[in-house]
Amino acid sequence: MKLSSSRDIRPVSFRHWVLVAALTLLAGCATTFPEPDPGKPFADGLTAEELFARTMAAHGGDLRAYAGDLNQSTDGEWGRMVQRVQPLVADGGYRGQGEERYRPADQLYAVHYTGPEGTKTVVRQGRDIRLYYDGERSDDEDRIRATAMTTDAGKLFHYGPTFVKHRAESITRLEDRREDGVEYRRLLATIQPGFGKADEDQVVMWIHPETDLLYRVHITLTGFEPTRNAHVDTTFLEHEEVGPYTLPSRFEERVLGPIRLFVHEWWVTGRDRDRGWTDDDVRGPEFAGAAAHPAGE
Repeated sequence: MKLSSSRDIRPVSFRHWVLVAALTLLAGCATTFPEPDPGKPFADGLTAEELFARTMAAHGGDLRAYAGDLNQSTDGEWGRMVQRVQPLVADGGYRGQGEERYRPADQLYAVHYTGPEGTKTVVRQGRDIRLYYDGERSDDEDRIRATAMTTDAGKLFHYGPTFVKHRAESITRLEDRREDGVEYRRLLATIQPGFGKADEDQVVMWIHPETDLLYRVHITLTGFEPTRNAHVDTTFLEHEEVGPYTLPSRFEERVLGPIRLFVHEWWVTGRDRDRGWTDDDVRGPEFAGAAAHPAGE
């Protein structure tokens, strides 16, 4: 048997033990993903389909019917812990300020980020994805899987129920949930495909009882092995009108399980629409032509 020499023994840092202790404590506070109660009656008498139609209408209808383009600038702050626990998912060194270009009719969606470590560009259309770091195309499968997942989740966060409408295999009602004096209505949707390269994921939609707008979405993330058992929620703190649509403009994201921690807070800093940019303008690694200048300027 080989005995370890003193050179084989690595001291464990105090910061490491603090991280382990914090994660253990947070795991004890984690929540489980909600499940429906089939026998639960609802006082408002609305079916899941009727409630979903109301929230679609409150947001302005199906975005895929919009023939133009939507453009926005974002900024935000990442939690420190999540960058240690899930560095590829957060990718906080690159996902700082963002410029986003979206053409709903054909689902062409591109984001160019600038962070403290460099730039990141993502071009997503259907199941296809292009990924660039500092102007160089990446073929790293882990980065691609993580980015495909977070990019699809970003489309849900920024553009709401349209994302669910075109992927939902089933929608059922959950019992209402009270928070800060408001009794939110909730729907559970099973989406196929799921986020990124997942075959399937689940989305819980919290719907405000007076405005019918989305207040929160709670999702699974099965498309990337390190997040397969995780679920997170994003709360929409503010909304604004963008042409005929009502879209979220300020967001807060948290991991709820298997541990519980703050992930990300971000906000829209500028918006505009109908620039008429072309496919070539957004296919990376830099935005060009009509897509180039920051949104809202």
